Amino acid sequence: MSLSRSHKRNRILLIVDFVSLSIAYIAMITLRFNWHFTKKWMAPLYGMIFVVEVMFVVLVDVYRSRRKNYRNLEDCDPVEVFKVVFENQILQFAFLLVVLMITQNTYYMSRLAMAYLVIFNVIFVLAGRLIYRFILRKKGNPERHRRKLVALVYESDREVLQGHLNELGIEYELEGILNLDAAYPRESVRTENDNIEQNRNELISRIKEIGCSDAFVCIPNKPMNDTADYIRKDIVGRLCDIGVNTYFGLSLDGIWITGNLIRDIGYYQAAYYSAMVKRCRVLGVNFAVSNVENAVLYVRSHIKSLIGKYICFCNVHTTVEASENEDYMSIQNGSVLTFPDGQPIVNLIQKAGFVKAERIAGPDFMEAMFKSTMDGKVSHFFYGASEETIELLKEKLPARFPGMDIRGYYSPPYRELTPEEDEEVIDMLNSSGADLIWIGLGAPKQEKWMAAHQGQLSGVMLGVGAGFNFFAGNIKRAPVWIQKLGMEWLYRLFQDPKRLFKRYLESNAKFIWKVFFLRK
Repeated sequence: MSLSRSHKRNRILLIVDFVSLSIAYIAMITLRFNWHFTKKWMAPLYGMIFVVEVMFVVLVDVYRSRRKNYRNLEDCDPVEVFKVVFENQILQFAFLLVVLMITQNTYYMSRLAMAYLVIFNVIFVLAGRLIYRFILRKKGNPERHRRKLVALVYESDREVLQGHLNELGIEYELEGILNLDAAYPRESVRTENDNIEQNRNELISRIKEIGCSDAFVCIPNKPMNDTADYIRKDIVGRLCDIGVNTYFGLSLDGIWITGNLIRDIGYYQAAYYSAMVKRCRVLGVNFAVSNVENAVLYVRSHIKSLIGKYICFCNVHTTVEASENEDYMSIQNGSVLTFPDGQPIVNLIQKAGFVKAERIAGPDFMEAMFKSTMDGKVSHFFYGASEETIELLKEKLPARFPGMDIRGYYSPPYRELTPEEDEEVIDMLNSSGADLIWIGLGAPKQEKWMAAHQGQLSGVMLGVGAGFNFFAGNIKRAPVWIQKLGMEWLYRLFQDPKRLFKRYLESNAKFIWKVFFLRK
């Protein structure tokens, strides 16, 4: 989106907020005073309150729009809109109290009028923003982040693709269009010889020289049906190796692809493959920046290269623990991927400039991966948890995710294994042939176990902690709206206060202290 267009939308949002505040103010005056001030000092006082409100909203909106992690209104879901409005009103209420104390008007201000004002502000500002969001989304919302893009296309499709890409020039910088004919000849795309391999290497080298962040691979649906998958697997792997994200687009003659991984590029729709190279450090832990869908697709597409390695899901508690323990920090950063499993961590990552970063919780990743592997092409093994939990998993997983290839379950004893027992476990896991080995030993035990067994297993290890219990039904997850508000920890605290109260109190307090006072 152009800068002027963005400024225009911000100005309109300010107008929407002003109108909403005006309606809320009128509703408060009508309900509390029946639109009749009984004393002369009331009109100036409540007039000042309204002016202060408007000034505060303007300052907050301008400040938010200039922050690195600013998200446009149409990019937010209703829960996120509510969260922003609620936060604004809390700050506004505190600001009004300060103004009233400075002007020595706290005694004269009606507490009931203040309560009405806060409530009506939330209701009408939220309603105004949701209506404006609906209008913006109805008009369309293409991605606005500027990227350097190179397009890969067959010569016969070059002209038509050029026309459609030019229409989207405000979204990214098109660095060039490269031909696929020599590297992936239409008539013999599966043929592999020295010349073709050299052409493919030269193509990748050219892309690397350009220095682009994204590549759009455009394959016509006809007559390439039987070879498109071959090109996808080959070229996506090569591009990921040099850190280039890939859009793989099929023109489907009017039949559109659907799914969370689909992005619009002209009249094409493209599946997005993340190269998973973005990292953001929070209290010393290097977090991978992505979202659940891209993370699942990446792991599934790179299982062979990930064999013997481990993946962590790090929350506030484990992040704080890593910041205080060098060995544990080395384990977290020694993983092939460490995902942020906590909204406070994601908030910091977004503030660092990664606006699209999302929370990747272990249970969310598990569910997405389970759904993705119902075709039976990727196998699973579950190591950890109690015998009771394992028995529930055996019953519920096949029923909920039919087609999953589950090679085994094992609940280890609650003690340190002897070297002989550990060797038996390694043999058991390797003989199962499982591609994904889910580890549910709880933190930090599971991360230490995975690090100790790195390179010894023929599958990818994923430490998911209490994820086993969620799918077994022992623990219920918070509703989606609570998760989006970043309050899942509170929901879990109510479920198990005896065990979690001390942990949350200590780790959350340390996290806040380290982030705001000790972080450099």
